[in-house]
Amino acid sequence: MRIKRVLKNNITYLHLVEEGYSPEKKKGENKIIKVLGVEEQELARPLNDMTEEFAVVWAEDRTLGNAVPFSERVIGKFPEEDSGSGVILPCDIVPCGKFRNGAERWWCRTHQVHWGVKADLQQAVQGDEGIRCSNSTQPMHYTKNPLVINPDDYAGGIGIWAALPTAINTTDEPDINGVLIHVHVRPQFQGKKSIDSNFPSVVIKSCESSPLFGNALINIQRVVIAPPSALAYLEALINNLPLGTLYCNRCQHPHLDLGDFARNPHKKHFCGNCGVDSNWSKTPIVSSPLNELANKLTKNPNFVESDRTLDLRDYQDCQIKVWSSTPAVLWTSQLPQEMGIHVHIYQGKKKIVDDSFGKVTGFDGSALEREKLLMTMLDKAKKTAV
Repeated sequence: MRIKRVLKNNITYLHLVEEGYSPEKKKGENKIIKVLGVEEQELARPLNDMTEEFAVVWAEDRTLGNAVPFSERVIGKFPEEDSGSGVILPCDIVPCGKFRNGAERWWCRTHQVHWGVKADLQQAVQGDEGIRCSNSTQPMHYTKNPLVINPDDYAGGIGIWAALPTAINTTDEPDINGVLIHVHVRPQFQGKKSIDSNFPSVVIKSCESSPLFGNALINIQRVVIAPPSALAYLEALINNLPLGTLYCNRCQHPHLDLGDFARNPHKKHFCGNCGVDSNWSKTPIVSSPLNELANKLTKNPNFVESDRTLDLRDYQDCQIKVWSSTPAVLWTSQLPQEMGIHVHIYQGKKKIVDDSFGKVTGFDGSALEREKLLMTMLDKAKKTAV
């Protein structure tokens, strides 16, 4: 069986056909098994109980939806909670060439898998839900009504980090699970922060003073900073990997590397938007739209080491949380980023210290090492990620 395109009145109809041989006609013929619909429309019919939400959705190890979504509204089968895991999305299947045997090959942009093998065709014949890819029931992460940031609204700057679990935590408060997105925003230069909190994901909106990146063939209005893309970008930064943003030579969509692809620079890249596997960068790189976003909006790329010192032996009766500082995923302040060791100290339930230090002496008198703290944080994040 295969899918055959039939053009009629400038409309392309999709037929699932079975190839055979007619002894009477002494030639091959195609028997129509099922009419699948019109190519210009979405091939998969909507799932039951679907709603349209102002939301962002991302997968843990698949690329589309993790950085540059097509719309701020998402159709899917959402749980009742405002954020979490478990949303089921309809397939979005597009043609992407042919298999080696000449059969049509398709690509599901939602679930990042090819469609068109025998099992897929058999499902299309037997099922009553239209075309479904093999990953169609896999749940994804989501956030309804995500935080949307317009850089024009914050003259004092925006700081966004991949929030990791603590390196040291002696409090009763549990660590975060996996990775979140930590946000600082200041409406005025050197003014107070109006946002200082963790979020499941954040949307950066195109602004008038500095429109988001794109080229003549694609106009990008929003970029999502979600845990998988933020973590991949952070690891590339701290490991000094060559970063870039590669646009697909067919659909012009910016490419995002995740997982092992984000840890190993490479020349050949597979487009998660259209399924084309013949995109080549001039040199081996890790591709991320967040890199071009940072290049577009960063005003001060410099770092300074904190000159403050702290001796935890002065706080023997207190509880502490300790993190290594990390480079921001996005930094738009005119000031340089400060590097060091960030410490919270609690006396009872009262926070008495909340600052970054260049040198921190531990309870045992030894100096804390920022690099070791960072490795502990990354290990915790990967072990606890859902």
